[in-house]
Amino acid sequence: MFRLPGPVLGNLDRLAKRLDVSSNIVAKLIVTREVTRIPAMLEEHDRQLANMHQFLRELAFRNEDLLLDGDGFAASEAIMEGLREVMAALDAIRVAGFVRPSSFIADLIRKHDERPIQQPLDV
Repeated sequence: MFRLPGPVLGNLDRLAKRLDVSSNIVAKLIVTREVTRIPAMLEEHDRQLANMHQFLRELAFRNEDLLLDGDGFAASEAIMEGLREVMAALDAIRVAGFVRPSSFIADLIRKHDERPIQQPLDV
């Protein structure tokens, strides 16, 4: 079974007895439910990163005249380069956080369920 703190394990066992199922099934359902929430969280994360990226683009656009002014050219270039680096970092975070379809969890559960003798999943 999972390594759980005593009170949590006790609650899990009580719930399993109340539902007349094994603790492993209850734990599997809880894990499956939590895993299904991940895409929604990543979508919200991506949306927030897109908002930050858009804000930086608008900031640069609104201050374009100031940044292109010849008086502070070196400072303007440094600011523009900083904005480019931040926007590139935001894009890299969005790419890394992109949800790619994966059947790993479903395959793991299916293989466990197809065994002739059920044993706890070692996590």
